[in-house]
Amino acid sequence: MPEAAGRDLSIERQHLPATARIETFTYLGDQGALIAACRDADAILTDYVPFNRAVLQALEHCRIISVAATGWDCVDVQAAAERGIRVSCIGEYCTDEVADHALALLLALNRQLLAYHRQVQTDRSWRWNEIHGVQRLSGQTLGLVGFGRIGRAVCRRALGFGLRVLVCDPLVDAETANRHGAHLAGFEELLAQADIISLHCNLDASNRGLLNRAAFARMRRKPLLLNVARGGLIIESDLVEALENNQVAGAALDVLTQDSPDLLNHPLAGRDDVLLTPHVAFYSESALADLQRISAQNIRAFLEGRPDQVFRLVSPTECAT
Repeated sequence: MPEAAGRDLSIERQHLPATARIETFTYLGDQGALIAACRDADAILTDYVPFNRAVLQALEHCRIISVAATGWDCVDVQAAAERGIRVSCIGEYCTDEVADHALALLLALNRQLLAYHRQVQTDRSWRWNEIHGVQRLSGQTLGLVGFGRIGRAVCRRALGFGLRVLVCDPLVDAETANRHGAHLAGFEELLAQADIISLHCNLDASNRGLLNRAAFARMRRKPLLLNVARGGLIIESDLVEALENNQVAGAALDVLTQDSPDLLNHPLAGRDDVLLTPHVAFYSESALADLQRISAQNIRAFLEGRPDQVFRLVSPTECAT
């Protein structure tokens, strides 16, 4: 795991077999080092480290890879199945945190809090009228791409601010959207009508790069853009271009294409119209404890022959989230 160095593993140790030997490895992009560290492991606990076909084929004893996340796009599940390795993930542990974070990002963009913060703290100026362009949030249209647990939690919060909510999700029908106070829309309709677009969808081969140059060109209302889902949903160079061309008013992103980005050289870092947080939307102390507990319990249950007690074993035919 990228954060493995010096990590407190007390929660994992409570839920793994007492005789388990636990070793940590900090992944810094070296696939060979990853293979060497994991080759003899019976089980692997990871978050966003890429376990592709080449890495999986080198694992000699592994029976399960427990992903400490709700998604598993970091693991080639089909290649794992071919090696007899199962992949597990976790589910309901951070819905409220991610929804709260999405609304916090939305409010920060809408109220231009970064600009006001710089004005007061850096310029030492206390004048309300130095910042322009703030629009009333109530009555604006929020477009949600993806309407699972988190999307629905965001919808509940958004309705409280007086937002009209559009939903684009191929797995959701109009009746379900209406029941949650939203309106079902096609992707093109959402791009054309939304004042704010927030991403809450799965990441798979069909939607990687969903928001690209063509999509930005079809946005009619110069929306604010939020992403607390997966960085791969956005072509980052195209987003920079859209910001420069005034097709997007601003962006607040909790995820980037690379989960450990080079912020000294990243084109979205340091911009006045972009708010970045370091993939932290999931975080609260309670959510983190649940994350560590469930991912460790998944390993123990599987190794002890209780696969029915694993929170979720991913089928090789399932799309990643």
